[in-house]
Amino acid sequence: MLYVLEENLFRVLLKRKGELALDRTWSIAPAQDVPWEGRSREDLSGFSLPAWTLIQHDDTVVIATESLRATVHQPLWLEWHYRNNEGEWLPLVNDRPTSAYLLNAHGDGVAHYQSRRKDERFYGLGDKAGDLQRNGKRYEMRNLDAMGYNAVSTDPLYKHIPFTITRRDDISFGLFYDNLSSCWLDLGNEIDNYHTAYRRWQAEAGDIDYYLFTGERVLDITKAFVRLTGKTLFGPKWSLGYSGSTMHYTDAPDAQNQLMNFIRLCEEHAIPCDSFQLSSGYTSINGKRYVFNWNYDKVPQPKVMSQAFHNAGLHLAANIKPCLLQDHPRYNEVAERGLFIRDSETDEPERSSFWDDEGSNLDFTNPQTIQWWQEGVTTQLLEMGIDSTWNDNNEFEVWDGEARCHGFGQTIAIKHIRQ
Repeated sequence: MLYVLEENLFRVLLKRKGELALDRTWSIAPAQDVPWEGRSREDLSGFSLPAWTLIQHDDTVVIATESLRATVHQPLWLEWHYRNNEGEWLPLVNDRPTSAYLLNAHGDGVAHYQSRRKDERFYGLGDKAGDLQRNGKRYEMRNLDAMGYNAVSTDPLYKHIPFTITRRDDISFGLFYDNLSSCWLDLGNEIDNYHTAYRRWQAEAGDIDYYLFTGERVLDITKAFVRLTGKTLFGPKWSLGYSGSTMHYTDAPDAQNQLMNFIRLCEEHAIPCDSFQLSSGYTSINGKRYVFNWNYDKVPQPKVMSQAFHNAGLHLAANIKPCLLQDHPRYNEVAERGLFIRDSETDEPERSSFWDDEGSNLDFTNPQTIQWWQEGVTTQLLEMGIDSTWNDNNEFEVWDGEARCHGFGQTIAIKHIRQ
């Protein structure tokens, strides 16, 4: 299926046997917001849906707006042209003419191949190590807690952003794959003698569903991507100032005294400071971290401590983790209520390695889990004087791809929504 969403924004969607692997998205937000349960992939609201033309030839179909043109060939591959300022149609990009789209006949894997030009420069992919120009490399999107990574070579990292910006001297275009499964993007690392030079996107599961859009400058592509996927919310003004952070204070047996001394040291040395990141040591029991659990031996008076920070003009952001260790004081309560991601073969909570033990990840596609989390943030943090939360270790390293999420009433295997 090919959707004409804007003059210079088209969408391509392939359905396996006429069905979607996942019928909703959390990535597309032209109205700048997405419901908790996701947005239907069939929903076209928020787009202008401009006029377009269709011309059918013997072996091709040409669909065009005033700015962008797609030629559909058989066997299936797409050829794209853009109209320049002089009104001429010029080549933009095309799928690899041989095996452009692959869908695993006996599994979940999918892939898309495009031809690669020598004058193209690739950027994007979000949180990645190495050069900003991505040519000649292969990147993986598989969220890991890559603490201490090498800024030149480590891959994958924390984020899942399968979005590239391609820049040529005459034009720029963006390509975004709306798929939350683990995936790989090869931007010239791989060579196959049986095909012309190509780039590849490949995912472990899900749908081939991508958005292609043009602009004269990289800035134009960035703005278009923001309009497509939603803006980043700005934090409060105080979050822009210097923020203190160390695990040392909250790991200390006299954590509250150490933290109060930080305020004194800032004043003594005239160090301007707007906030402090409260590391997870404040939740510890015998050295392990337990979200929403205050260690009152270390921090006997959380409200008094918070007020001292506020009196000094500092805000507190407390570390929280969306995973409960198997011996967490509230683990059984949460398990009995069915608030964890479930094992693929039983209704027991799925367990994975987490910090110094095994734990179960909370299932935020379950409204009851969301409510439980909100209550915990309110009663254990906000009412204690904490100003904001620091969401940590939220990569959801669940390697059983068939582990089950509530899906707001429609079960989803986690391989489809790993982000």
